Parts: sequence; C-alpha cells; structure tokens
Amino acid sequence: MILYLLCPLLIAGIKSQTVNVTVEERSRADENVPSSLYQEGEGLIEEELENNNQMFIREDDEMFQDQDTTSPHRDHCDRALLVFASHSHCGEPFHNEMFTISSENWCHQEHISSPYRNLTLCLEKISDLVNCLYPNQDTEDFFLSIHSQYFQDCSTEKLVFEDAPHWVAMVLTLIPVSIIPVLVYLVVWKSKVQE
Repeated sequence: MILYLLCPLLIAGIKSQTVNVTVEERSRADENVPSSLYQEGEGLIEEELENNNQMFIREDDEMFQDQDTTSPHRDHCDRALLVFASHSHCGEPFHNEMFTISSENWCHQEHISSPYRNLTLCLEKISDLVNCLYPNQDTEDFFLSIHSQYFQDCSTEKLVFEDAPHWVAMVLTLIPVSIIPVLVYLVVWKSKVQE
C-alpha cells in the first residue's frame, strides 16, 4: 500500500532532477556563447519589428474600425450596393419566412433559428461579394431594423414568485415544530425502556 503512494512521488522526483540537469546544462552552454551574438540577434529582431510596424494594427489605433473602407486586402467596399442587396436578397426571404411563422412563435428560438441563421449567412455572403468586411455598420443597422420589427416584444422576463398564502406558511411551519416534542418523547421513552 505504501509503495502505491510512494511511486508517484518517486517518479515526480526523477522528472524534476532531469529538468534541473537540463537547465544547468543550458546555462553552461549559454556561458560559452558570446553575448555579442545575443545583442546582434535582439537588434535585428527590434529593427525588423520597427520596419514591419506599418502592417500591424495596434490597440491604441482606432483606425481599425474603418477597415471595411481602408483594408489593403480588399477593393473599395460598395456600401450602397451592400445596403440594397441586404434588403432585396436577404431581407425579402427572411420576411417571407417570418410571415409563415405565427407571430406568437416569433419569440421562440426553435421556430426562428433557421430563418435567422439563413439571414446571417446571406449577409455574410453579400458582404463578401461587395468587398466589405463582415460584420460592418450597415449589416448591424440591418439587424437592428429586423430586431425592432420582429423581436421587440421578446424580453427575457424573469418569473416573479408570489408569497405563499399565510395559512400555508403557518401549516408548513407548525408541522415540523410540533413533531419535534413527539420525537424527543420517543427518544426518552426508548432509552428508559432499554435501561
């Protein structure tokens, strides 16, 4: 039994010793390499990072929000065509699908998930076809109009629990309280009988 408990500790001890040896060997190897090589390597890396800095978008640069119009990988985004195609090619089929669903079921996910997914996929394809990034401001505005038209009455209402009637609370309180003296009497009586 003790061996089962000690085996994992022995294995862990062996692994930690091998790790220590490799760290020691690495530090010895580093002592043999001249520090000028490290400085040259760091200098080259820093220089390359400074030269390539124009390609990266930094967090403090808020121009990343205008990527759909200034992205170097895409031609100019045709926003007017995006808005038109969103309404005609994606919006019309979505409206037709939503009218086949009863308005009472518009707030139930199992009924609207398929039309909503189709709308999302359509908007992604249209955005790609007109050389716009997805999501963008125009598609967000389109989704807001869809939500205000179909889903504005869908709210996540929390269930409001009402207090129980006074007599129910009294009964549920008095039953356990009245059983306690009976149980105490039974315990005392049973202990006297056994003596």
